[in-house]
This record gives sequence, C-alpha cells and structure tokens, in this order.
Amino acid sequence: MKRVLILLGLVVVLAAAAWAYVTYVDPTLLPQTSDSGSDEVLEASPEDAASDLDSVIWASGKLLPIVWANLSPLQGGIVQTLHVAEGDWVESGDLLVQLENPAAAGQVDIAAATVAEAEAAHAKLLAGAGEAEIAAAQAGVATAEAQVSLAAGRLLEAQKTVEFYEVEVQIARERHNELAAGPTDAERAAAAARVEVAQAALDHAQATYNAVRGDPNIGSTQLEALQLQQATKSLEAAKAEFAVATQGATQQQLAVAASIIVEARSRVAMAESQIPAAQAAIQSAEAALASAQANLRRTVEGASPEDVAVSLARIGTAKAQLASAQAHVAQSQIVAPFPGQVGALLVRGGELVSAGQALVLLGDTASMHVETTDLRETDVVQLRSGQKVEVTFDSLPDQSFEGLITHIAPVSTTDRGSTNFTVHVEVPQLDQNLRWGMTAFVNILVSPQ
Repeated sequence: MKRVLILLGLVVVLAAAAWAYVTYVDPTLLPQTSDSGSDEVLEASPEDAASDLDSVIWASGKLLPIVWANLSPLQGGIVQTLHVAEGDWVESGDLLVQLENPAAAGQVDIAAATVAEAEAAHAKLLAGAGEAEIAAAQAGVATAEAQVSLAAGRLLEAQKTVEFYEVEVQIARERHNELAAGPTDAERAAAAARVEVAQAALDHAQATYNAVRGDPNIGSTQLEALQLQQATKSLEAAKAEFAVATQGATQQQLAVAASIIVEARSRVAMAESQIPAAQAAIQSAEAALASAQANLRRTVEGASPEDVAVSLARIGTAKAQLASAQAHVAQSQIVAPFPGQVGALLVRGGELVSAGQALVLLGDTASMHVETTDLRETDVVQLRSGQKVEVTFDSLPDQSFEGLITHIAPVSTTDRGSTNFTVHVEVPQLDQNLRWGMTAFVNILVSPQ
C-alpha cells in the first residue's frame, strides 16, 4: 500500500508541474479564445491531470492457492506420527498425521473378535449340538434374562434420580420465591421486638453504670461497664437484624438462590441424560435374550432356514460394527483431501490436540490467484468478471503481471470498521519465486464516472 501512495503522490506532483509550465513559462501552449469574444479560457489544471487517477482503482491482496484448507482430525488425541514436513507435495488420500487412539484401536480388536465369534457360531449352528451345548444354551437364556432385569432396574433407578432432582429444583424455586417476596409481617414484628428488648437492656445497663460511676464507696465499675458494652452491641445486632428483616433479601442472596436453581436443573438434565443409555441397555439386553432364546431353540430343534438367516445377519452386523470401528480409527488420522503442498504444520509430535483443531495447512500452490483484502464498496460496483487488471508484488518490484477478475464476492467483509469486498484475480504467468501469502497490489483501469 505504501508503494501505491508514493506512486499517487508522484503523479500529482508531475501534473502540477506541467500545469505551472504551460501557464507561466509557455502560455502559447494554452488553447486560444474563440472568435465570439468569450472570456472563457480552457486551461490544463492539476484536477484534469489527476482525473486519470480517478479512473484507476488500487487494492492490495494476498497470493493464495485456488484450493486450500486447514485440515483437522474428527477425534482428539496425542500426535503420534507426522508423516510429512512443511513444503512436501502430497497426493489425495496420503496419510499426513496419525494420532494415538488406543480406545478406538481396542474397539477394532473387539469388533474383529465379534466377527470371528459370529462366523464360528454360524458354523456351529449348521453342525448341530449335543447335551452339553443344550445346557449351555439354557444357561445363556437365564443369564440374558438376568441382564434384562438388571437393565430394567438401572432404568428405574435413573428415573427415580430424575424425580429426586426435580424435587430439589422445586425446593430451590420455592426458596428463591420466598426470598424475592421479602420478609413476612411476623418476621418484621419479631425483629422489632428484639430491638425493643435490646434497647431496654441497654437502658438498664446504662442506669446501673451511671448509679455506681460517681459513688466513691465503690472501688471499681468494671463489671457495670462490661455489661453496658455488651448491651450496646446487642442493640446494634438487633438493629441490624431488624434492617435485614425490613429490607428483605439482597441482590446477592437472590443471585445465590437463583444459582441453586440452575445447579438443581443441571443435575436434572444430567440425570435425564442417563435415561437414553439405560433404555438402550434394556433394548440391548432384550435383544441378547431373544438371541439366547433363539439359540436355545436352534440348539434343541436344530437350525431352521430362519435361524440360518438370523445367523448370517448377525455376521453382517458384526462386520458393519468392525467397519464402523475402523472408520472411528480413521477419524484419528488426517489424510490429504486433494493433491497439494503442505504449507504449514501447526502441531508437533507428542502434543495433545482436540477434535476440530487445525493441524495441517494444505494448498495446491501449483495453481494460485490473488484475493483482494481492502477493496472498498465504492469501487467494487465498477468491476465485472473478466475485467483485465495489473498485478504487482512487493517481492518483485520491477515486474508487473496481467491478471483477470474471475470472481467478485457477493457479500462484504468488515475490517476495523471498513466495508470491503473480496475479488479473485487470476494471474496466468506467475513468477515461480512467488510464495503463498505474499502481498500483491492490484491496479484496475475503469471508465471515469
């Protein structure tokens, strides 16, 4: 931007110098007056010279890949391996970053074991069973029934917990309403009575102290003075209680009562969140019971076509769970979604990252364009797609490039109170030394208004 301002100042100075020369040094260069005797004389002014500047729009921008992205993992974890370095070129599907996720890897092992178990059970179903297997199937039914009962008990416990915390919410609301309503008449009367009692005690103590203070026959009045002091403090405390009783609860007390309601509601929400899991556990236990019963029936009666179909379906379900577990592992990886160059690695090995945290900046730097950053809203209305522009770079001050407007943003952006529009400029013959993020200047010639 500094370069543009210097250029603008130079043009204005040259225009002013030309006007001074024509006006004072060589007036013959000025147009002659017309034969009509008009007093008007056409002069070349700095405004005429500077009008050419009004037909040029200047904007600064950044050189960016046409396709780029900040890549993030879908699951958090500790960075185990960085498979690329900054500047590396990668292909679509290449593994860039691997996070540690022992839980997900364990789920893959469990799912693989489930697949093997389902396939073994299917083979056994087709082979038939003996007395020991029938007894085992009966025991499986009993175990599944116990699991259903246990899951039902947990659901009931979760429901009771919700009810308990809802009672807490009600109590907290009543307490808040009681504070908001202020003290009752009985409470005010009791507070006033305590003030009267304390005042009477103080008067008595004061009278006692006054009676002995001037008596020369009494050697010490320490006891009476202490009683007077205690009576004074009691009166102050009674008056403070009276003030609280008459003024009602403070804003801080109301805020504390309101926060207790919020906490009680959060406990209700937490307890309610346990219910879907308990219901799912019941469904899972009931499904396991149905499976155990079917297994018993199949063991006793032999495999039917339906049992074979169920067994095959179980294998399919197990394989689907395995695929899901493998996909979960893949969420702890970052792979390249498109071919490009690694612009930046935003993490180091061993760091703990969260889901959605940007770790890799990837862009196709083989195909870049300029995006303006400060094009004003008063200028964008004069532009159109396909318009030719001149592009220069701070890093190559002696070179200029021809560009073409390919896209004008339909919505503005705001930067420090300035409303700007982003314009994409294609620059076909870019210098190979230009890098991602370099500052560019875009000069656009438009028709004068």
